[in-house]
Amino acid sequence: MVEVFKTGENMESGRTLQSLSAIKIGIYTNTVLALLKVILGIVGFSVSLIADGVDTTADVVKSIFVYRAVKIASKPPSEEYPYGYGRAETVITNIVGMSVIFAGVLIFMESMKDFGQTHPLGNLMIWGASTSIVGKVAISAYMFKVAKKFNNQALLANAKDYLSDVFASSAVLVGGFLINVTHVSYFDPIASIVVSIVIAYMGVEIVKSGIPEIMEKKENGEMIEEIYEIAKKMPYTFHPHKIRIRKLGPYHLVDLHIELPGNMSLRKAHEVVSHLENAIKERFPSVKEVTIHEEPIGGGKDEW
Repeated sequence: MVEVFKTGENMESGRTLQSLSAIKIGIYTNTVLALLKVILGIVGFSVSLIADGVDTTADVVKSIFVYRAVKIASKPPSEEYPYGYGRAETVITNIVGMSVIFAGVLIFMESMKDFGQTHPLGNLMIWGASTSIVGKVAISAYMFKVAKKFNNQALLANAKDYLSDVFASSAVLVGGFLINVTHVSYFDPIASIVVSIVIAYMGVEIVKSGIPEIMEKKENGEMIEEIYEIAKKMPYTFHPHKIRIRKLGPYHLVDLHIELPGNMSLRKAHEVVSHLENAIKERFPSVKEVTIHEEPIGGGKDEW
């Protein structure tokens, strides 16, 4: 029993360390890309490249918040928060999503205001956007991998945000090519508008991913079915029902009802329930707590 606890503790520690490491890499990479795009945008008079750089700067700030949220979520339960701090990741997911939408709206407004007033250098747009795409694809892929491995919603939101930057930079890249070919500067603000729309859309998707957990939407039907089969196969347990799963950040809380023989001693009932709880946690390491309500067989009629 002590060994199982140590293993779970090590797993949580590894999750936190790898998640924080991925976020740090994202912060460093985005800082370099943001400086590069803003400087090239200023030198090349490109509104779209500056907008892309501002968005990447916002990514740095958001990643710092995500870093803090992951650290908070890793804290053990306290008297004030008896279920732990796992939902801090969900909260920051929604904050990231809202900030992404806000950034998209601001960039759109600036693009419309500066429409046709700049004469960008297409080559600098191409060079800056290409560098950004390579960097963002790499860091987004890495963050998706870590986020899915540890079921980290905040990290997943960050990865989606980075992916939106790939599409945004692609718009800048296309705009640069079109300016070089046609010598029409309007393609720069048009690219900036496309960037703003892509950013806002991805922000909406991020917010949508965090709402179900806050509203405690029923999810993971396969997990419920497996828990049902585990309970059904346990000795002395009958009619498992009212199986519910709550998501708390990267973890799950499970509660269910089972029926036991009415003449079973309290000591034996406790032994049976503990065995079932351990079996569920062993099958699903993400389950932090299992609450089991015992009832006599047949709702009170002892069939034994």
